[in-house]
Amino acid sequence: MPELFFKGKEFVFNHHLAVPFRPLVPDPKRSIGESGENGRLDGNLIIHGDNLHALKALLPLYAGKVDCIYIEIAPDVPRAPWSTIWDDVDQNRQAKANLTAIFGRDEEFDSPKPTALVSRVLEIAARNDSLVLDSFAGSGTTGHAVLAANAKDRGNRRFILVECEDYADTLTAERVRRVINGYKFQGTQREELHRERLTFTSLKKADTLLNHVESIKHLEAHRFDRIKAEVKDGELIVTGEREVTQKTEGLGGEFTYCTLGAAVEMDKLLTGENLPAFDQLGALLFHMATNQARPIAAQPEEVAGVGYLGASSAQHVWLIYRPDLNFLKSRDAALTLSRAKAIAAAKPDKPHLVYAPARFVSKRVLEDAGLPCEVAFAPLPFALYRVERPQ
Repeated sequence: MPELFFKGKEFVFNHHLAVPFRPLVPDPKRSIGESGENGRLDGNLIIHGDNLHALKALLPLYAGKVDCIYIEIAPDVPRAPWSTIWDDVDQNRQAKANLTAIFGRDEEFDSPKPTALVSRVLEIAARNDSLVLDSFAGSGTTGHAVLAANAKDRGNRRFILVECEDYADTLTAERVRRVINGYKFQGTQREELHRERLTFTSLKKADTLLNHVESIKHLEAHRFDRIKAEVKDGELIVTGEREVTQKTEGLGGEFTYCTLGAAVEMDKLLTGENLPAFDQLGALLFHMATNQARPIAAQPEEVAGVGYLGASSAQHVWLIYRPDLNFLKSRDAALTLSRAKAIAAAKPDKPHLVYAPARFVSKRVLEDAGLPCEVAFAPLPFALYRVERPQ
C-alpha cells in the first residue's frame, strides 16, 4: 500500500509524547451505579479535564478499542439552528427545549446537540456493543443517545465523555444522571394546532383567516391553558399551551465520573514526589511496551511479588512496584534471579519484560540460568522515554 510522507510527520506521530500522562481518578460521589461506586474504568466514563490530557489518560486502557468518535466542526460563536444532511431530525430549537425539560429550567448552553441527530449517527456508525467517544461532550447529548439506544434494543453500547469546562459535573454529568434515574418535568407543553403559509391571496381574506383562528381557539380552549397565534417566517402558527407536571421514566445505566490526577513523571518516582497507583502506572507501562491497551483483569495476578500486567503476542509484561517510597528504595523492589525463574516457570510460552526500580541480577546471569524463556529488565525511571517512529 502506498505510504504518505510529509515534513513533520514524525513530530505529528509522536505528538502524544509531549502530552503529560495524568491518571484517571474516579469520584464515586459523582458517579452512578455499582461500577461508579467501585471506581471501575471499563464501563461508561465521564471525565472532567483537559481534552488532550484525558485522551492520553485513556490511551493505555482504550487504544484501538473505540468504535465511533463523535467530532463536530463548529464556529467559535455557535449559530442556530443546527444544519445537518438529514431534514427529519430535531434542530437546535428542539434540542434546547429538550434540555429545558430535563432540568426543569433554562440552561445557559447555546448549542446543545439534538439527541435525535446523535442517535442517527449511532444507527449508522455503531454496533449495539460499540464504544463511543465524545471528547467535547458539552451538554451530554452523546451519553443520552447511547443510553436511549441501549434501552431501545437492549444493547451494550458504552460511552466516554470528556469535558474540560467547569460544567462537566453540573451539566454534562447531571444530564446523564437525570436520564438514567428519570426526572420530573415541570413546564409548558406546546402543541401546534395550525400552520399556514401566508400569501397575498390569504391576506386579501384576512377576516376569514382571523375567524378561522378564533374558531380553533373556541374548539380547543378546553384542552389548553392558553392558545397563541403568531406570524413567523411568513407562516401563521397557532399553538396550544398547557402547564404540566409529569415524571419521565429513567433509561437505566451507570457511569464512573473521573477527574485527572497529577502528571506521572517517571524521574520523580524514587523521590516520592509522584507515586501513582499500581493499576495506573501498570496500564501506562503496558501500553508503552506493547502499543496495546492493558486488559482489565477481574483479579490481579502476582508471582513471587511481581505484578502481572498482561501479555501481547510477543511477550509477557510485569511490574515490581508499590506506591510506597520506602518499598521502592528497598531490596524488595529489585528483580532477582529467583523472581526471574518464578515468572518464567509460571508462563513459559513467550519472553518476559519486567519493569522494576532496580535489579540484583545481570543480563549475562539471566542468559546463563537456563530459563525456559528470556527475561528482560526495564528500569522504571527511564521506561517512558521511548520514541515511536511512523510505520
